Amino acid sequence: MTRTRGNSLVLSIAAHSNGNDSQRLPELLDDSYLMEKLQELSSHLDPSEGTKEPEEVVPEILLPDPYARYINYSQKLGSHIEEYETILRQSHKVNGQLEDAIKMFGNISLSVNKFVNNTKETHDEYSKLSKLHQQIPRFLAYFEALDPIMRRLNHASTPNVVRKNSFKSMLVNIDESLGFLESHSDLKDAESYRIKFKRCLVRACELIANYLNNLLKQLYADISEKLTSGSSGSSASKEALLYNKFASSSEEYRSQVVEIISRVTNERYHRYYDELGSILGDCYHCYFQTRMKLLYSSIWDRLDELIREDRELSLVNFIQDGKMFFQQLCHDEYQLFVKFFPEDTSKLRVNQWFIRLCEPFYDTVRVRVLRETDISTLCDSLTLFGQYYEFEEGAEEYQRQFGQIKYDKIFEPIVQRLQATLILRVQNYVQHQIVKYTPTKDSFIIANRKSMRRDSTATKDQEDPMVRTFMESFQDQRGDATSEDHGNVLESYYPPLVRGLALLSRIYEMVNSVIFDDLAHHIVQDCMVSLETAYNKVQSSTSDLNNFEVKLAYLRNLLMLRQQLQNFNIQYSVNETYLDFSGVESFFRSVTEGARTLRLRDSSVLSLARGLVPKVVNNLVDARGELMTHFRNIIRDFTEAAAKNVIEDTLIINSEEGLSDLVEKNTRLRRNVEERLPRIYAQICNFISDGVIVAHLMDAVQETIIQSYNSFLEEVNEKAESRLLDREQASELMYGDVFADFLNKVTGKLPDANKE
Repeated sequence: MTRTRGNSLVLSIAAHSNGNDSQRLPELLDDSYLMEKLQELSSHLDPSEGTKEPEEVVPEILLPDPYARYINYSQKLGSHIEEYETILRQSHKVNGQLEDAIKMFGNISLSVNKFVNNTKETHDEYSKLSKLHQQIPRFLAYFEALDPIMRRLNHASTPNVVRKNSFKSMLVNIDESLGFLESHSDLKDAESYRIKFKRCLVRACELIANYLNNLLKQLYADISEKLTSGSSGSSASKEALLYNKFASSSEEYRSQVVEIISRVTNERYHRYYDELGSILGDCYHCYFQTRMKLLYSSIWDRLDELIREDRELSLVNFIQDGKMFFQQLCHDEYQLFVKFFPEDTSKLRVNQWFIRLCEPFYDTVRVRVLRETDISTLCDSLTLFGQYYEFEEGAEEYQRQFGQIKYDKIFEPIVQRLQATLILRVQNYVQHQIVKYTPTKDSFIIANRKSMRRDSTATKDQEDPMVRTFMESFQDQRGDATSEDHGNVLESYYPPLVRGLALLSRIYEMVNSVIFDDLAHHIVQDCMVSLETAYNKVQSSTSDLNNFEVKLAYLRNLLMLRQQLQNFNIQYSVNETYLDFSGVESFFRSVTEGARTLRLRDSSVLSLARGLVPKVVNNLVDARGELMTHFRNIIRDFTEAAAKNVIEDTLIINSEEGLSDLVEKNTRLRRNVEERLPRIYAQICNFISDGVIVAHLMDAVQETIIQSYNSFLEEVNEKAESRLLDREQASELMYGDVFADFLNKVTGKLPDANKE
């Protein structure tokens, strides 16, 4: 079968030479030139011209054959066609040979792939075994290292062996073996070998710890011997022994302890943290115990000195001296500690030990604080530690200030004791100075109280430094600067209220904000209750005029309370939790009255017991709301009393009276407005210095009077409509708008009446 080749010149020529659509050779008559010559020749040979005379015969001329080139070309083309056909036959033969070769190579490729697939597993196994063969000596080295390590550790006669370089090389071998066994847990007996190497590691760390503890014991023996021998009598020599001598072994100690710390903090050894952490903890404990025994005598010598000076020193000076001593002590101990242990991994440990180191100071201060009863002294003592609590624990400034020694944690027990004692003293102060205060009938009358300036209560308040400080700051807010005015202002306010506000201003920011809110809430409530009690007592025992003044004095005290509370960031709403024993009370009441019998069919013993259990009650109390309620009540009472003082009985209509009496009362009302309204304004100004509040009170009094007069006019008009009064004569009374203008003119003439 002949294989065709596309785009082959030989094939193209062969196809056109033998095919049906090949171009045929031109015939003889197809040549146009030849055709023209034949036509000319035929014209000369035409028979119609036979009668003519014969022309002269022209001799024949031999012309070149015009088809010679064509014939030559055709002959060459034929020979080329034969050559191309020979080439085509040879190409077909070669093509068949190539196809046979391709089939042969395909068979060879299949055979090779089959051979590769058959030998791949064998090759992989060979590679694995070759790699294993190369690793076996190295793997065996990890296992073979166990026996000499165990023999050396078991036969270590002295902890000093840890100082040798071979011991450190042994630790490196243990680390490498443990790391290898952790990563090749699939090997046979890998787990059992890992446990044995772990024991070796623990044993090696124990030897290091024993060596370090012996080193500290030797240091302690040397230093304590010199301290007790009397050779170090001066404080400088003691300081040199306690720190310089002790620090002489820090380099050797640190070089060994880092071997334990590095393995405790290594993430690879997290499975052994308990065992290694316990060994490291023993090192810390031994160091801290050694330092504590060396410092014990120095600490108590200083504390005994402070205790002997206790009678001469106040609590503030006592705490300040002790604080400075222990602050310096913690600083010196920290600088010594970081020479023995790495700072970054041991800061937490040393700060925890500082709290134990300061326990003698805590105990001494606790006894001294419990004897202190002065609130100002307790607050001043708390102020000494204010610098340690200026920033939140996670703040950047906090980390900068307490990055090494956390003084806020070290002195926190003292601060807590001071705060607890302060809260007790505050509660006792509130109970005795506010809750149990017995008001007199002159508690709100300024004139009478000024005449009693030298009574025991006023003198006591003026001598109280907390109250005196508060009144000085209060006078500074008002712009008064004379010391004599302090006493006058103190006497012009209700004493329990002044004491309560002075107490709040003193303990502000001295205790936790939540505790302060709770204390402030109860103090404000107790002040308002005491103030209301005094107000009711004085109001019931005074005349109408004094009753009017008492209302202004009560309002003056409430205004000061509201103004001073704005200086504190107080959460007024608090939850009060208490036990409700109403069930027990009702049970005993019913038993006493004989109205209840125990019937098992009606109620079981369990339900009876459930009813006797006290209930926990949570009440949300809002001191701000209570204060505003007191404001509204006293303002309403004052405006009604002031309006009544002006109106008297001028707006009362009696059926027996005639219209002339009403006109006379109307005239008297105008006269009362002109005379008494300025006096009321003057009395208000005597009690209240705030012009805005004075203006509001005058507006309220004026509005009350106008409303009362309008009601009076409506009643008059109704009676005039019913002919009980003469309508024409009733028109002689002032109209409501005219009366309002009259009031405005009177109040407009008051000094500073229109200023706010």
